[in-house]
This record gives sequence, C-alpha cells and structure tokens, in this order.
Amino acid sequence: MLGFLDPSLNKVIERGMHTYDDECELTLEHLWNDMDHYYLVHWLDYFVLSFLLRDAYILHFWQLFYEVIELSAQHRLPHFAECWWDHLLTDVLLSNTPAITLGLFALDYCGIRRFDWLGRNGKNSVWEWEIFHCHRRLANNILQLVFFSLHFLSSFFLMNAFLVPPTHPTVACRMLLWAGLGGLGFREAYMDIETWNTPGRRTNQIEGRYRWLAIAMITTELLIAYKYREGTGHITDTPTPWYIFYPWTLSALALAIGFVYLRFKPDATVKYPDIGKTPVKAVRRDSPQKKRD
Repeated sequence: MLGFLDPSLNKVIERGMHTYDDECELTLEHLWNDMDHYYLVHWLDYFVLSFLLRDAYILHFWQLFYEVIELSAQHRLPHFAECWWDHLLTDVLLSNTPAITLGLFALDYCGIRRFDWLGRNGKNSVWEWEIFHCHRRLANNILQLVFFSLHFLSSFFLMNAFLVPPTHPTVACRMLLWAGLGGLGFREAYMDIETWNTPGRRTNQIEGRYRWLAIAMITTELLIAYKYREGTGHITDTPTPWYIFYPWTLSALALAIGFVYLRFKPDATVKYPDIGKTPVKAVRRDSPQKKRD
C-alpha cells in the first residue's frame, strides 16, 4: 500500500539504514562521514526537546540514557551498532550537548520558565530532592522515561517494518506531530507533580487526557511494529545476552521497590493534604518573574 502511494517506498533499504561500526578508527575522514542526516536529527531533536522538558538535569540524563539503549538494543537492530567515538563525540559532545545548551538559552531568552522534574529548587543537598521522598514524582519520572524510550525505539522499528528510509518526509512529519503532542503532555505531567500534596490541588484539578492519548499512540505504534516485524528491514532474532538482560531487570526491580517504599511509608505524600479542612484558594507555584508556561 505504501509503495503504491509513494514509489520510493517498499524497497530494500541500504545506505539509509547502514550500521555505523564499519570503520572505527578515529580519523577526521571517518568522523566527517558520520555527520550525515542523523547528526542533524540529533541537533533538531534535542533543541526541540529542550522546550518540552525544560530541565538541564533531565535532558543530559536522557541523552546518556538513550546511548545506553542503543548499546542494549543493537543485537536486535544492527543499525544501533556504532563506534565508541560515535557515541561520545558525534552524539554526546558534538550534537546533543550543544543542542541542549542552545535550546535552554533560547528558552530563557523567550522568557519561558524552566521545569524542575526532580524537585531540586530550594534544597541543600541531593538527598533532599523531592524525587527521593515523593512516590508521585518518582513514578512520573519513571513512566516518562519508559514511554519516551519506547517512542524512541518505535521510531526505528516502524521504519524497519514498513521499509521507510530515515530521510523520507513521513519520518520528519511524525516527529513534528509528536513534538506538538509532547509539549501538551509534558506540561500536563509537570503541573500534576507540582500541585501534588499541595492545598491548591483541591481547587485546580489536573487532567490526564494528553498523557493517556500519548500512551495509546505509543502502544499502537509498538503493536504495529511487532505485527510486521518478520521479513522486513534489518531486525534480527538474536537472543538478549545475559549482561544486558540482568542489569535492566535489576534496575527495574530496584525502581519498583523504591516506589513501593515511598508509596506506603508512614509520611507518604498524598493528593489532598488538607482533607477535612476548609478548602483554600489555589496557590500558584510560578517563579517570581512570572514566566510564561
């Protein structure tokens, strides 16, 4: 069907989906050859993502985390295989970090307030951050990381399933659509954790319509990619090595235990801390500069 609509599709993908571990000797020629469309995509992705997440700590953590995902998934999708300097130089130092820096500068220049996903503001040490004391904030960060990682993976698995080259316009259109929806979803999630356990939550209810819509779309993409996984693209059936399976499993178990502890400890945070008291007017938690949301 896609090949009927666009003759350039439904063909074997070669150069557009090549692996990046062919020549791993660090030379200027090899480094320059690796600065292709994906290099520009890294710049654009993290510049836009800076306007969605608005938190330097989370942005830099996510860019490193996605490099770990690529290393962990390259046995199933050889396209993720890269040279060591491709991860460190081309991705982290020469594209992601400058894009994040420029994006946050533009954010401040436009007067748009930053987010504090970890609850760092006003705290004297790392152990005082709210993410280590509030189960809602911890769960929010975990779920965002999980679903955005699935969104990241589905980008490549969908291209493989439908034999769509990375340079095709539909790939860029999908990313722009997700950028618009992501802006609504991230702001909704941030307002949720900012008003959690505050008196203003009773008079300012936070809905989850955009988050549920994003989850439904990501789930649909994954189901489509799974259904059409056989005989397409460059996906392999190589079993997951133990040195990849066990660290991910133990990490997930540790996060689950941490959430359960924060959720059921005696002084756990609650949605409405003033139940049984007279309702009070909502308290805005914007910064004194009254920056735009």
